[in-house]
Amino acid sequence: MKSRKFGLKALNALMPICFLTVAMCSFGQVESGRLVGHIEDPQGAVVLHAMVKATNDSTNIVQTGVTDSTGNFVITPVAVGVYSLKVTAQGFETINISNIEVQVGQIVREDIQLKVGAATTTIEVTSEIPLLSTDTATIGTVVTNQQLTSLPLNGRGFYRLAELTPGAALLPATGNSLAIRPEIVDGNTISGIRGSAISFLLDGVDVSEQHQGGTFIQTSIDALQEFSVQQSPYSAEYNRGGAFFNATTKSGTNKYHGGIFEFIRNDIFDARNYFSLRRAILKRNQFGGDIGGPLSIPHFYNGHDKTFFFVDYEAQRLRQGLVESGTVPTNAQRSGDFSAPGLKVIYDPLTTTAAGARSQISCNGVLNVICPSRIVPQATALLAYYPQANVGATSFQAVPTQAIDWDQFSIRIDHQINSNNHLFGRWAYINNREMDPNFSPLLKTASLTSNGQDIAVGLITNIGANKVQDFRAHYMPSHVRLSAFLEGPDFNAANNIQGFAGLSRPGTGSSFPDYSWSGYAALQGSTFDQRPKSQDRTAFEATDNFTLIKGRQSLKFGVLVRYYQWLGYDSSVYAGLFGFTGAETQNQGSGGDAFADFLLGYPASVGRAYPGNQFGGQRWYHQYFGQDDIRVNDRLTLNIGLRYEYSPWLDGYKGQLGTFDPTQAKPIIVESNTDQINLTSQYAAPAAYQFFGQYMQTSSQAGLPYSITYTDRVQFGPRIGFSWRPLGNGTVVRAGYGIFYEPEGSGGRVNRNILPFLLAETVNQTANAVPTRTTANFFLGSQLGSALANPSISPTLTHLKIGSNEHYSFGVQQQISPKTVFEVAYVGNLGLDLQSTDDFNDPFPGPGAVQARRPYQPWGTITYQSQDLGTTYQSLQSKIEHPSGNGITGLVSYTWSKFMQSNHSPAVGGNMGYERTYSPFNTPQNLALSGTYELPFGRGREYMAKSNQFVDTVLGGWQVQTIIVLRSGTPYTPVVSSDVANTGVGSQRPNLNPAGGSPTFKKSLSKWFDSTRYVAAPQYTYGQVRANTLQSDAFRQYDASVFKNFEMPGESTLSFRAEFFNLPNTNSFNAPSATINSSSCCAVTSTSIPSRDIQFALKYNF
Repeated sequence: MKSRKFGLKALNALMPICFLTVAMCSFGQVESGRLVGHIEDPQGAVVLHAMVKATNDSTNIVQTGVTDSTGNFVITPVAVGVYSLKVTAQGFETINISNIEVQVGQIVREDIQLKVGAATTTIEVTSEIPLLSTDTATIGTVVTNQQLTSLPLNGRGFYRLAELTPGAALLPATGNSLAIRPEIVDGNTISGIRGSAISFLLDGVDVSEQHQGGTFIQTSIDALQEFSVQQSPYSAEYNRGGAFFNATTKSGTNKYHGGIFEFIRNDIFDARNYFSLRRAILKRNQFGGDIGGPLSIPHFYNGHDKTFFFVDYEAQRLRQGLVESGTVPTNAQRSGDFSAPGLKVIYDPLTTTAAGARSQISCNGVLNVICPSRIVPQATALLAYYPQANVGATSFQAVPTQAIDWDQFSIRIDHQINSNNHLFGRWAYINNREMDPNFSPLLKTASLTSNGQDIAVGLITNIGANKVQDFRAHYMPSHVRLSAFLEGPDFNAANNIQGFAGLSRPGTGSSFPDYSWSGYAALQGSTFDQRPKSQDRTAFEATDNFTLIKGRQSLKFGVLVRYYQWLGYDSSVYAGLFGFTGAETQNQGSGGDAFADFLLGYPASVGRAYPGNQFGGQRWYHQYFGQDDIRVNDRLTLNIGLRYEYSPWLDGYKGQLGTFDPTQAKPIIVESNTDQINLTSQYAAPAAYQFFGQYMQTSSQAGLPYSITYTDRVQFGPRIGFSWRPLGNGTVVRAGYGIFYEPEGSGGRVNRNILPFLLAETVNQTANAVPTRTTANFFLGSQLGSALANPSISPTLTHLKIGSNEHYSFGVQQQISPKTVFEVAYVGNLGLDLQSTDDFNDPFPGPGAVQARRPYQPWGTITYQSQDLGTTYQSLQSKIEHPSGNGITGLVSYTWSKFMQSNHSPAVGGNMGYERTYSPFNTPQNLALSGTYELPFGRGREYMAKSNQFVDTVLGGWQVQTIIVLRSGTPYTPVVSSDVANTGVGSQRPNLNPAGGSPTFKKSLSKWFDSTRYVAAPQYTYGQVRANTLQSDAFRQYDASVFKNFEMPGESTLSFRAEFFNLPNTNSFNAPSATINSSSCCAVTSTSIPSRDIQFALKYNF
């Protein structure tokens, strides 16, 4: 067994390496561009063997091309920059064309007509910036260096500029946004592509985080040449989901250039948050510098025209106040008094009859009051950490300070070995330190430290006049460490809460337990698990490509090899997850209060688990492509390609992987190299195996592969597109279709969530009965790992497809003036077999104990990483772009779209089976405007052209910039905070009220939607309201800046700028509380963008 596993792994790793060394092919020059053209004589006949030389104006590096029998030439790859083109042919005059700008991933066409004459006669021509994409079906938008450094960019994170492009919606992140991934894309979509499937390319290498999406590397905008957002890339060289951020860093030039800068913010210039009592603290400094030029050593080496360097450094020091607010019980409620008008009626759970009826609770004859003697000591102890109301009677607000400090550095070296070989290397590093406050000021802050780096190298070789080989490799490790909230004292042990003995992590203090109350703010460290925890990732990638230009065809072939490892440890909910819903103080579905349940000591559910030791996974995978761009004639280009991806699933670290056999109700576990289940990898394993080993079998016994999941070998991605100029150069019609495969991610495979590696359970109180489980002894004396436990598991499917996106578009580009282009396109996407989660062991609605109604015993929840999510995205996308001219640059993008999804959806207790509803990322209308305007005042401008130096210094030469983003609100779902179906799920969907809503309802911040339109479903049934049927407030962002360059001695400038984020202090609001039976229902309590911030900056450039 051991030798068989080793042999398969070795073969898997070695096969693509053989292709790398023999086939000479790969990923593609996606960060560079290409110069193409057609050369003819005055009569329109093709000119053969014309010599075309392209010279980089900054480095004097020359690349050459020769026209073939069709009169066409191709020069590739061409680094981003400005070029001069020289064309010579026997019997014709020489033509010099200057100012040819090549942008990232762009194909620049220069069609030239020569004049008969002597070659010694030279004609000088200045090229215009190409506005049309004449040779590719790919839809995208380039963000130039001028836009990067001039537009008001909040936080200086350049990926945010993606929202200026059609089809992009950058929504607030909804998941675990760790600082190691500052450009988290959890809430982002591009043309129907989910954020986790968006690729981040930097200098031609993929710096995307493979496990959770986003990117490790946040390069300073001063180190970037430019980047593009490609929402419909139809070349087969592109992998992942089908949308890309494609950036290229600066290289040095023949002149030394550099600069230093500092951006400063202070709360004295800022507005108060709409919901805050006072202005939040803000002290933010971003500073750094860069320098680049020829790499020369005096008297030893002269790097002019040959070797160049570019170095940059940027840092942030941030102290900012976070508005923490929530609904809390009144002081009277904290002491057990719920008799105030407007509060729900609470019932005594100890009076429950066989029919489930209860009597209203009272104390000494006073209804709705809990006697002090019935308030359990555990509740009293926890209230010492739970904040009291300080805004009115039921709201708490605090503005604790968060600290985020980071430093990032990069260096790039380019070396022109000879006219045919170019070598480059880059190293980027980022280090982050963060202190995060908790909702309660009575709990301490938690620290987070992280760092990541990327080391990339590349060698580009021209083989003759029509062949190019491009090899690249990079290595990207990262590390994250998170501490626990209130790590130290064991709250459970100190307050006689049983069932958690022995569950703390050896060598560390205990984390604080998590408490949640329906209708009230929760007290918890995070929404997904407890700390401490760590994450360590390692990625290695090697690519090699071969390009052949033959006649009207440009052929490209490639292979990519990548190794990825994810290791870490987490703590799960080892300190307990206590949930209170109001179910224990309600009467047959009416009344009830979660905080009353808490005071009486009757949780609706409690979860517990062993903390984790190191776990994770690793894999080798490889991909291949072929691409043929065919110029059928001077007006029609076809793009045809095919990509194949071999993406095996992660192997579990130390065999920590398993699935579930529903026919026998048994887990199937990967065996270690000794053909036995590894019982030393996790703290929980010995106890779990002792009590549940009888249910387990090994993967060999079940006839499954070592990876548990069979590799999806049918990952063929055809790509086809065309670009057609029916009327000449002013109009381009483009269309394309392609299949793209999403990154396989973890598939739930690195979370060790299967026996015996994770031993976790969530136990539910029996509904509509006298409660027998209390806060102090919810597990009735049983320890986790005993035969009485009902562990929850998250197995892996044995047959799991890789999710795919079928992307398609049809559009027209029209040049409407020499410097303005308009584009409109229909863009669609069909997502198939996308990953989601599904509980395989849902109990059927009904009376009695929840566990008894689960199909598979003795298991609790069985959460599969399934593939039943499907999406459809349809859109009309348009933009008007004016890249330069008359002191004005501008981009206006508008998208009208509909984003739907369908999947099995029991996760919040909704409709069983499949439902089709709006995607949570559905924003039907998106409008983005950005631009720069040089004010026409001062020397050399329309007004005040002859002003003196003092007047020109004060009033002349100013520029203004703006970014405006207007977007529809996001969907959300109304819920009921009680387990109506009695399935162990605390929040479930309601039904529509047959009587309709209130005829006098008026929308306001306190009542954003009419909750009377909904009613709780009948007992033991699911609600029928579909998910995501309500919509939050629209998003409105108005940013602006002004800046001026002051001439300094030598070739240097000093720039002053003032930036205004949310200039008019417009309030855009997040979704309201949507729990219809909560006293806080329907109220909006937070904004989706910060209040107005003002930032000042100085930059010195030389």
